[in-house]
Amino acid sequence: MLKLFGLCAILHAFLFSFAFAEGPNALMNMNYTETTQYENGDRTQTSDNLYQNYYFRFDKAVTPVISYQLYLRSTLTNAHTKDADGDVTKSYLRALEPAADIFFRTPLYGLDAGYRRLDQWNTANLNNNGRITTDFSYSRFTLTPYELPAFSLQFDGEKEYDHLKVRKTDTAYTKYSGSSWYDLVYKDIRMSYNINYTRDEHKTPLEKVTKTINNSVNGLFTLGYSRTFWSNKASVSAGYQSSYVRYKNEQFAAETGSVSFKRTPSLGMYGSGVQLQPDVDTLASTISLSDNIHTVPAASTSGVINIGQNGKRYHNIGVQLFSSEKPVDTICVYVNKDITGETNLTDGAKWRVYRSSFNLPGTWAEIAIQSVTVSAYDSLHNIYRYEIRLISPQNSLYFRAVNMENASVIDLLVTEIEVFGTDEIPQSGKTTDVTTFFTQGINFNASLRPVQRLTFSLNYFLNRSDQNPASIAKSIGGAFANLLSDSIKDNGKKLKSNITRAYGLNSVWFAHRLLTTTVRFLRNEAFDNNREMDLRSDTYSVSFSSAPLPTLDTNLSYVRTYTYNFTEKQSMNNLYLLTIGARIYRDVNMITDVGYTQSKTYAGSIRENIETAFRDTSSSTRYIRGTLDTRFTPNLSGNLTYGLSRTSGSTSSQSNDASLIVTYRPGRFISLSGSFRIADTDDETRMSEGILLDWLIVPSVRFNLSYEHINTENETEAETETTDTISGYVIWYITRFLDLQVNYSYIHNDQETKRKTYNLVANFTGRFW
Repeated sequence: MLKLFGLCAILHAFLFSFAFAEGPNALMNMNYTETTQYENGDRTQTSDNLYQNYYFRFDKAVTPVISYQLYLRSTLTNAHTKDADGDVTKSYLRALEPAADIFFRTPLYGLDAGYRRLDQWNTANLNNNGRITTDFSYSRFTLTPYELPAFSLQFDGEKEYDHLKVRKTDTAYTKYSGSSWYDLVYKDIRMSYNINYTRDEHKTPLEKVTKTINNSVNGLFTLGYSRTFWSNKASVSAGYQSSYVRYKNEQFAAETGSVSFKRTPSLGMYGSGVQLQPDVDTLASTISLSDNIHTVPAASTSGVINIGQNGKRYHNIGVQLFSSEKPVDTICVYVNKDITGETNLTDGAKWRVYRSSFNLPGTWAEIAIQSVTVSAYDSLHNIYRYEIRLISPQNSLYFRAVNMENASVIDLLVTEIEVFGTDEIPQSGKTTDVTTFFTQGINFNASLRPVQRLTFSLNYFLNRSDQNPASIAKSIGGAFANLLSDSIKDNGKKLKSNITRAYGLNSVWFAHRLLTTTVRFLRNEAFDNNREMDLRSDTYSVSFSSAPLPTLDTNLSYVRTYTYNFTEKQSMNNLYLLTIGARIYRDVNMITDVGYTQSKTYAGSIRENIETAFRDTSSSTRYIRGTLDTRFTPNLSGNLTYGLSRTSGSTSSQSNDASLIVTYRPGRFISLSGSFRIADTDDETRMSEGILLDWLIVPSVRFNLSYEHINTENETEAETETTDTISGYVIWYITRFLDLQVNYSYIHNDQETKRKTYNLVANFTGRFW
């Protein structure tokens, strides 16, 4: 630590001298981490890591339309790890990256070009034995005329090689792409298109596959219409959207054999589960999980995806592929920290993996896991990954991985998800795969208000996804035919078509000033041309809403749902739900849900004749959930959340959970909060207490300290686990440009094996502009 602070003082004096110079700006960051782990009182591992990053940039405008940028970045990492036997492993990284960029930009068009060279050494000394060089160049041209289609051309070239007499690293990458887009609005009609062509070539002469060429065409077209009639008493809107992807992959190999290839992703997917329902039925699109940017944490609608010790369990991290033709045998989840010493999530039992062809309820199937390993992906940026290997290859469009536990490190953020599969290289040494994927969406919405207090609405949506269609015209015709028909003509031997439809009616009646009645019917359908799946659900609902007082809002609903599989009734569910929102007193707000569900599952005539063990089963669930938010005084507030659930039937279960958070703010610069949480299920009780102090001692110093005690009792396995976590940090804003942050954490886990982990992190950052 003394060495760290000494270096900080020297750099402060050096960099501050040109902090206010015109044109240049600089950034420096120094991070020191020290971790010690104990098991049953014996030290098992000690590690330290000193990371330094220095960045200098110079910007200059030559003319109003021409400018250039020069920058130099340097990174140094020294890491040491000592195991229980006293053996020390050392690792080093030195990196130097100069770059130059030039920009020519006008309101109508722009041209950018640049070159970067990155030299990395994995040795303490700068010699060629541990040196790897990466050369990167690029150019971009964009034309954006007013009220006319826009165009863009792009070139990227990258070459990576070492400096050994007999090379072990030698790769080259070239990418060309062109795109055009346009958006037209004319009266009630809106039309747009976006088309992109990309060709990239990978040369890897030292590997089994010596060259890979990918050509892809992506097109997106949308057409929409919207209009109102009869003094806004009626409205109609309709839309059509199609997405076309043609992907051609050519691989050249020097020898035959099995090779693992990345499957091309279409979209990242995400859903947040809970203890009562870890698996999410329908995942939401999350582009940042599949944007090929591994160094930036992915962000969902609920924030970053933290699977660390202080994060959440039951993150449903998924991906949608362009095609299900190629099998998948490995799922990789990328994270932003070194996890080579992490042990929790390297256990296959701590993950669950699922596949689906529709991303809809009832379509997900669990896949057995063979093993989970850890590997480094980008040590320069501290990016590592969990490699989840499946027990057998799977063909599907959607895959997801769910962490059933947390990792043993703090703040472990997910940055990307990728899936891989194994292909065989034939005797010819060349393989060619061509995949066409055409997706269409058709929607229609209409509403009518015949009288002031009564409104009717109709909604219809269809989505059809075709893999390898015979022609675009036949797919478009088939999609419009499927608006009213279930038949899918087999226009090609390789055609695989998945269709989802949803349509419903809705009526809202303002019966009285204090009563609003809503009646709904909704049907969801999912089927394919291979007759592998045919699902349907019918939902009927009626609800009554009333606000008799300005401080009271109530809603009573009844919902009945039938599900069918190949026209055979599978289940019936009834839901009775009462929701009450009330302001009990000034600054005291309460929301309460009281529900009762009845479920019945039908055995089915086929199963009943073969296996008499399959019979109709019934179950019911009673639950109450509520939130109470109150402010006792201007400085004291509290939040109580609770839930009680009991299920009875062929099997019975009970679940109770509650959390209480009390926050005290005696001033603008200090906050003290305490929390208590308990979750009690049939076989496990998890209870935690915690306290958090955040204090801005002076304008330049912030202090944060937290403590949490977690106790978990598993009755089935007769195990008790206790975890104590103490963590805190101090930030010193030395000047406008410099700040120093010191983090400390201590984790004590008491189970069959007692584990202790100490972690110290010091981070010094300087910003100059």
